[in-house]
Amino acid sequence: DAVGYAALGARVQALAARLRERGVGPESVVAIRADRSIATVVALLAVLEAGGAYLPLDADLPGERVRLLLADGGADLVLSGEEITSARDAGAPPAREPGPADGPGPGDAAYVIYTSGSTGRPKGVVVEHEALAGRVAWMREHYGLGPGDRVVQFASTAFDAHAEEIFPALASGAALELLPGGPLTLPELLASPRGREITVLDLPTAYWHQLVAQIEQVAWPERLRLVIIGGEKVHAPAVARWRARFGDAVRLVNTYGPTEATIIATVADLGEDHPGRPPIGLPIGGTRAHVVGPDGDLVPPGVPGELLLSGAGLARGYLGRPGLTAERFVTGPGGERAYRTGDQVRLRPDGLLEFLGRLDDQVKVRGFRIEPGEIEERLLAHPRVRQAAVVARDDRLVAYVAGDIEVVELRRDLTGALPPYLVPDLWVARDALPLTPGGKVDRAALPDPGPDQGRRYVAPGTDAETLVADVWREVLGTGAPVGALDDFFALGGHSLLAVRVTARLRASAGVDVPIRAVFAHRTVAELAAEVERLLADELSGLTDEEVDRLLKETP
Repeated sequence: DAVGYAALGARVQALAARLRERGVGPESVVAIRADRSIATVVALLAVLEAGGAYLPLDADLPGERVRLLLADGGADLVLSGEEITSARDAGAPPAREPGPADGPGPGDAAYVIYTSGSTGRPKGVVVEHEALAGRVAWMREHYGLGPGDRVVQFASTAFDAHAEEIFPALASGAALELLPGGPLTLPELLASPRGREITVLDLPTAYWHQLVAQIEQVAWPERLRLVIIGGEKVHAPAVARWRARFGDAVRLVNTYGPTEATIIATVADLGEDHPGRPPIGLPIGGTRAHVVGPDGDLVPPGVPGELLLSGAGLARGYLGRPGLTAERFVTGPGGERAYRTGDQVRLRPDGLLEFLGRLDDQVKVRGFRIEPGEIEERLLAHPRVRQAAVVARDDRLVAYVAGDIEVVELRRDLTGALPPYLVPDLWVARDALPLTPGGKVDRAALPDPGPDQGRRYVAPGTDAETLVADVWREVLGTGAPVGALDDFFALGGHSLLAVRVTARLRASAGVDVPIRAVFAHRTVAELAAEVERLLADELSGLTDEEVDRLLKETP
């Protein structure tokens, strides 16, 4: 489907009018059950047009998580596409009081984005209309967006990167190309006739690394002129390989920024020669960056320190968390309000900022910002778990647990309560976890999980399980047998390999398995059951004559 600007504007205005009739205005929050559709884009714009703030909820979130965010976010209404319902109808308990204005802000709230919380409770970042408008204006100019561009909408609406893709493109008169099947379908889009018209890609760095690893197999668009990456540290060898393939023909921009600074805060063009690690660059318009030591004082160039951000784009703070807001939003150098990022950086001799790592336990896995404490809190809530620790190893999330409980049960519990990116890839069960002299889990002493640590091999028990296991073994190139309980991502799978899995299953079983299913059904047994269900659904739609014909054609 396609919609022009005139029709889009009419739909936005009509929905905004209905929202105003329901009382939506400054400081009210409207939740949006966000899929990848034109109706979702209409919903986002309509809430902003009505003067309210939107709270995006990924369509795949488990019900428990949805109810928590609706209540904590203070949402009274929910938009599913352009249909308005009450948050109570979605099973939400009474909303928290008060709303986003937990303290006076200089402007009205535009959106609330939830991020992982170190105390076990997710935290809602409140960004105001003025901050968002300023970022959109800067992006339009710096990226040179215009009516001739075609921009892919890659990011989930539940993450603030969606605002970098949707709003600058529409504000520039560009075409916005949605991915109804999710980001895993990007390679298919690029290989299609429409894909040749793409001019701008905005990708998580982790996903871009995967594309660059297969750079000659990807159908890069003929009109591609700009690739924007961000979300984690970029690898120098990947930049070198990219430049060897594209030279100066495609501009490569590395961005950095926490949700608390409205999408991005610094930028670096990687088309230039940068010795050492690729930098995160310089602050964007209106933003200021300070590198400080433990005492909060500025450190000299070249000395590592914590990055503080101030100026345009800072979020109001955390919804309903005044203590946490005061802890992270502080008085910085020069007496202005600043956000403590928790990121360690240094100012290089060339005047550019270089990211060095985190100063706390927060990690990035496949581009997702994760507070291990949130996962650990959920694990420890189980009465039979004595100890739990979650760490990141080789771009995978590893859970270490001690207790009288099966790992399968714990994983099932987390899957029903947390977003998929917070469910660990590898699990290691121990009688006890190592402790520091102070009695806390000694993370440095946790054993390397290794490729097969904590893995219990269970042979495939059905034809469907055998098929899926064989496909995984072929795609992953693993020498060891693949069992029914093995996890695709724990074995080294990623989004581009998931595309290959679905193609192999389509060729072998004659059934279209959505790429999303590989993420939702991560073990061999789970995916095999889904394949059987899809086959049964397909057969149920056939007539007796069609079934007889297929049986006769089967050797």
